[in-house]
Amino acid sequence: MRTNYCFLLIVFTILFFSFSVSGQTLKPLSSSNNSEKEIPEVKDNAINPDFCGTDFFHNKKMKNDAQYKARHKQTIQSIQRVGNQQKRSVNGIMQVPVVVHVMHKGEAVGTGTNISDEDVRRGIKYLNNYWRKIADSKGNGDGVDMKIEFALAIQDESGNCTNGIDRVDMSGVPAYVSDGVNSEESGGIDDYSSGGGVNSLKEYSIWNPTKYYNVWIVDEIDNNNCYSGGSYTGGYAYFASAHGRPYDGSVVLICSYLNESSSTWAHEMGHAFNLPHTFNGDDPDTNTCGDDGITDTPEHVRTSGIDPSIYRDCDNNDANTCDPTFNQVTNPDTGFRRNTGTHQDHMHNYMDYTGCATEFTGGQRAVARDALNGRRASFLTSPALTPPATATVDFISEGTSICLGSTLAFTDVSTCTPNSYTNEGYDDVTFLWTFDNGVDTPYTSTDQNPTITFNNLGTYGVTLSVTNPQGRKSLTKADHIIVSSATVTGACTISSTNNDGNFNNGVTNISFNTLNNMTTTFIPDNALQDFICIKSTAVNVGTTYDLNVNYKSRPGGGQYLEVWIDWDNSGSFDTSNSNGINEKVLADNIAENSSGQPSVSVTPPDTAVRNTILRMRVISEYDKSPVMCGNGRAQRADDYGVYVSNGILSTTDLSKSDNRFKIIPNPVQDYLNISLDNNEAIRAYQIYDISGKEIMSNLKMTKNSIEVSGLSNGFYFLKIKTDTKEMTSKFIKK
Repeated sequence: MRTNYCFLLIVFTILFFSFSVSGQTLKPLSSSNNSEKEIPEVKDNAINPDFCGTDFFHNKKMKNDAQYKARHKQTIQSIQRVGNQQKRSVNGIMQVPVVVHVMHKGEAVGTGTNISDEDVRRGIKYLNNYWRKIADSKGNGDGVDMKIEFALAIQDESGNCTNGIDRVDMSGVPAYVSDGVNSEESGGIDDYSSGGGVNSLKEYSIWNPTKYYNVWIVDEIDNNNCYSGGSYTGGYAYFASAHGRPYDGSVVLICSYLNESSSTWAHEMGHAFNLPHTFNGDDPDTNTCGDDGITDTPEHVRTSGIDPSIYRDCDNNDANTCDPTFNQVTNPDTGFRRNTGTHQDHMHNYMDYTGCATEFTGGQRAVARDALNGRRASFLTSPALTPPATATVDFISEGTSICLGSTLAFTDVSTCTPNSYTNEGYDDVTFLWTFDNGVDTPYTSTDQNPTITFNNLGTYGVTLSVTNPQGRKSLTKADHIIVSSATVTGACTISSTNNDGNFNNGVTNISFNTLNNMTTTFIPDNALQDFICIKSTAVNVGTTYDLNVNYKSRPGGGQYLEVWIDWDNSGSFDTSNSNGINEKVLADNIAENSSGQPSVSVTPPDTAVRNTILRMRVISEYDKSPVMCGNGRAQRADDYGVYVSNGILSTTDLSKSDNRFKIIPNPVQDYLNISLDNNEAIRAYQIYDISGKEIMSNLKMTKNSIEVSGLSNGFYFLKIKTDTKEMTSKFIKK
């Protein structure tokens, strides 16, 4: 049977061909040795024409819900009314509150289907990259900034602070665990059912749909996901005509949500704000052209339906016979025009089925903003993004040790603080960052998520102050960033017989101490991605740290993984280095078509080179051990930085409690005051936790008062410095 796509698709179902960062088709990998087997080809699958989850949901609503049917007709009229508007955008940014329901299978937070808070935030950031056309992101194409962005809710339905993340344990629902969500009678649970108890996905958890845009993150739809092979449903969403209904929102596969290069959710949110497919009503089998009713998108047949395939042939200039005279300004902000009469006019649009999606048009922006100002206007007056209390301040950075002159990105992760990761700002919420090495003029920023270039050496304390209508809170992380002048020792080179391609196998994420990086499976030209100067961590000799790596294999062969740290800074990776230390800290392998999450504890040895950036190499290879120095078959490596220091308060210091100064009050809640017997000026302070780890400092202190409101409850040590002495004493944070 042939798929019949409606003019307005109430629920969008998109079928992707591979979970691929590069957007390339999977291809056979040639062997570097004739005796070795080739990596089997995984063919590029076309959209299955017999699958129509959209029709399933749409026809059910049109048949059984008269109000929905009436709203549907109004939506069509709305698109026809505003679809030809291509005005240059001069209005402010509209922000939509989102709650993400993580529908997991009982795993611990941060593992399996119960993805971490950081991963949830990462998905929001990726979505805004596409909708806001963020520079240097996957969303920075020739299209428009939609002037709409999305932020996790910070106020829940009871008026309390929330992180906008709702975790729902579905391990007791066998149909969901087995098959996920049912869209085509697959055996999974229904999307939504209005009667008979709690028996559908959205009945397990939904927040007020007039105040929050609800998103459900799931592992499978119809027992398939990005890793199943063949076609799969990446997600679906209801149009604005469903606003306020208990089924409104979008459902997205975890693997699509967390793929930075996948525009699946951006596409879904297009539907949520009334954007049809650009090819609406087409039929590739009969070469019937489709159109979305928006002036600045051409009539065309979906890119995925063109034979021979041009799905990822992003420079294709074959004629678009549906609209050969198309000539429209598609970005009124820049004047950019599409007028080639070829597939270039449509194959970059997010609402097409294409592997080249990079843009929305001015007309699509007009439709989406009309939907938000109209049917979905209650989002704009929702209290969901209004801080109900002072912030609990926290932040993270890409790394904690960098090379001189490098740039580092910082992310605010404070509670009770909205964050769209675009630095657009919020009413009555301000930010002040200070980066101080105790010598040079501090760097400062008022961006919520700043990017700082460090042109001065030293160890920097980082302070973030967040002010909202409820008050101001600050957090200082002492010695948080180390800027080193040392020249990073070069390492032996690697290469791959098969490079400049993505074969959907290899490392996808690594975490080590403060370093946490989601990487790609794409193999670059030189088989190496060098992050050493910008993505790194600082560790202490004798302290143990967890190293965790996520990686995956593909059909036809297993995958091998190794992690090495060049502890003696020799430029090579040795099983017995110049100090007799084995620099291989992790080795693992998995069977074909599977995933692995190995973890190991790493303790920097006493002989490790101090106070410089050492190289950590994470390398993975198809079906055999990787070649650390030399050529492999389909291997890729990522290099990160590891800065080793002592950095721990000594046991002698820990035993001290100097009576020459007093801490008042003690226990302390927000501010502690320091009183010295001789009234000598305090020049600097450092605060250590009970293990002796430094957590706060100020190397240019100007007053005898310290804000400690951001510390967790417990015992701490305060070391102060005057012109003549150092003194240490204990205090309690309550």
